[in-house]
Amino acid sequence: MKRISCLLMLFSCLILGCSEDEDPVIKVTYEVITSGGAAWYGEFDDENGQRINTFDLNGGPVPSGWKYSFEPKVSPIIVTIHGTAECPACDNATQRENSQDLTVNLYINDELVQTQTNMCRECTNGTVKGMATAWMKLPEELEE
Repeated sequence: MKRISCLLMLFSCLILGCSEDEDPVIKVTYEVITSGGAAWYGEFDDENGQRINTFDLNGGPVPSGWKYSFEPKVSPIIVTIHGTAECPACDNATQRENSQDLTVNLYINDELVQTQTNMCRECTNGTVKGMATAWMKLPEELEE
């Protein structure tokens, strides 16, 4: 009987030890905040790497403070969030000068890893008032 108990314990240890080799769960959260509470619209990549338009999701602009969380179902994946603040006062003459500021935040496992205000990651043309983009390659950039 002791041998059977020992074998069962050994087998259990082997099974539990194997489960530790699994990839860690990654939780991605997007957040969009605008100054003055302006609504915004844009696009983001979902858990399957598919581009989602906020108009398709919400039927119109989205309120400031919006958050969206998911666990990626594909790997590798590039997660992206792009937002543009609504600006009824913007026109061809003023471009986006009258826009409210827009910030996009990218969290991995509830830790802020990237924030962009009126900017996009690796843009070369500088700031654009009321527009921002953040993106990250997973899991590649987690290992850096």
